Amino acid sequence: MRVVIVLVFLFAVAAVAAYMTRPGQGLHRGVAVALMDEGKVSRPDAVTGRYAFDDFYLVTRSTMTTGEGKLLECWGVYSRFLCTGPAASAAQATG
Repeated sequence: MRVVIVLVFLFAVAAVAAYMTRPGQGLHRGVAVALMDEGKVSRPDAVTGRYAFDDFYLVTRSTMTTGEGKLLECWGVYSRFLCTGPAASAAQATG
């Protein structure tokens, strides 16, 4: 029983830490701009480009799309980011 109480306590501490350190919309936009400046992600179209931000209390997600589809999706937790974009085409990967 003591083990269960300790595990619940540790989970609660981790959840509070995740809530307090989750990155906000400004940090997500900063990561997206940095990736675009480095040339790792293409810029969205001015007309059809959209940016969405979702807050799930413990983690956050931002999605950048354009007319052709998803350009970038970033998940943030503990002030860290995991960003994924579209897979490179076969011509870009070999050339």
